[in-house]
Amino acid sequence: MMVRILVGVLMSVLLVGAGSAVAQNAAAYDGTGVKPPKELLLKEGRTIGDIRLPKGGKVNSKKSILLGGGVNAFGKIYASVKADSDKVSRFFLDKMPEDGWELISEFQSDDTTFVFQKPTRVVVILIERGKRSSDIKIILTPRS
Repeated sequence: MMVRILVGVLMSVLLVGAGSAVAQNAAAYDGTGVKPPKELLLKEGRTIGDIRLPKGGKVNSKKSILLGGGVNAFGKIYASVKADSDKVSRFFLDKMPEDGWELISEFQSDDTTFVFQKPTRVVVILIERGKRSSDIKIILTPRS
């Protein structure tokens, strides 16, 4: 029930596309198995629980709270990365399924929201576009 409410609240955000050619190419890449040029991809950074962040991602430890560990972790992670929001979105769309997460919902407007699931947990990833970086909010919840 809480997951549905949380997803409903997060779905009210909007995404406006970026104007650069690289950002447009990253947004157009649909995961067909053909690797896009390297300038369109972000490298892997640290792993928190079983969620990988883009390289250079800075976690706000004052706002973040994570309980449990590894495949049993749940809580909220607040982070930012100096990268275009389209590249950050592509990173999560590529990396989450590699770690066993199934995409069940995607919403793009001013911001981008993804909802992934595993048998015992659900994760909501909100990517907010900034002037010089993208803010990332990750909410991990156990399934009821």
